[in-house]
Amino acid sequence: MSKPKDDTGIHERKSVAKGGVIIREGERGHSAYLIQSGKVQVFSAREGKRINLATLGAGQIFGEMALLFDEARTASVEALESTTLITVTREILKKKVDKSDPTVRAILPMLMKRIIQTNNVILQNQSSLDELVETVTMIYQNIHATLPPAQKKTLENDVLPKLDELLNVVKAFRDKYSAGST
Repeated sequence: MSKPKDDTGIHERKSVAKGGVIIREGERGHSAYLIQSGKVQVFSAREGKRINLATLGAGQIFGEMALLFDEARTASVEALESTTLITVTREILKKKVDKSDPTVRAILPMLMKRIIQTNNVILQNQSSLDELVETVTMIYQNIHATLPPAQKKTLENDVLPKLDELLNVVKAFRDKYSAGST
């Protein structure tokens, strides 16, 4: 009897205790991690200062850059509580992507590039008001793009007007005082 083909993409499960560092900024990586249970903090260090980038929980993934690019990790990840992870290797992802629709294959690198750009803006601790407006707008667009239709409408109706109001105040301040504009 032949062994059934494993198409789940699960390489291995990994348990990490609270405070455990799962990946370190600067290390080479060839896998990502899907959080099965628990919470993690994604962070980077700049000039001796820890910059928190995201808090992730069950169902979310991190380390995904290593699945597409052979570069050093751009951030570290630490378990905020006891966490169970599923390891996804570059090879498994490649097999799945190769089987996917050509449109999906074309979109994936563009999405990764946007994530890199957003992380870089945050990491560089941008201080100009123009960059603040650009970053907030990009974050809103990224969140909007990931939501189901009903939640998109809620975001558009409840959050967008307040966000526009904030951005208009920031722009008016910039225009009045020419502070921080590039």
